[in-house]
Amino acid sequence: MLIVPMIRLRAGLMAGLVTGLMTLAIALSTPSGAQTPADAALDTAGRLVNGAYAALTDDGLADSERNSALRRTIDAAFAFEIWERFLLGDRAGELTDAQKEEFRQLLPGFIADLYRTQFGKGLQDKPRIEDVRKARRDMLVRASIPRANGKILPVDWRIRDFGERGHLVIDIMVGGTSFLILKRDEFLSIIDRQGPEALLAYLREHSIG
Repeated sequence: MLIVPMIRLRAGLMAGLVTGLMTLAIALSTPSGAQTPADAALDTAGRLVNGAYAALTDDGLADSERNSALRRTIDAAFAFEIWERFLLGDRAGELTDAQKEEFRQLLPGFIADLYRTQFGKGLQDKPRIEDVRKARRDMLVRASIPRANGKILPVDWRIRDFGERGHLVIDIMVGGTSFLILKRDEFLSIIDRQGPEALLAYLREHSIG
């Protein structure tokens, strides 16, 4: 009569032991005080939106100084090699080495200008970080950006862990629409219609130096 209960008891003890060992292993493998992936992603998004807000709204700076401050904030927050690879796709082979290098140099300034035009108009209040959630191998951080008309623009920053380089932005999404996809379609269309040099001219025109 006691055989089945004893078996169940032993099974329960084994399950508890396994769970305890797994928890201990995770705890031992995580350095004391280390950030969780969610906390690290939140820090990256916070530095980005707060730094950009400060740059865009500082009336004590000249336009060139605000642009430089915004560019520094963008430079520190984005994984540009991911953007480059995705934006050019299979058309990368159509660019010469010199054109690829110029594209690489212009891309951070283009993203800074994109941020300014999309999120820098009508800022009345400081943006807010709302939440963070897992998205496959990345983290999605939701920010709310106030607009001059009283509405709130919800923006999701897709952030990936790059090890020693830290957590960096690999995409921007507004209303579920990926900026990477939108800009890839735009870039490839320019290359197909006018060639790589036309794309570089477009980037030169829409880039914060």
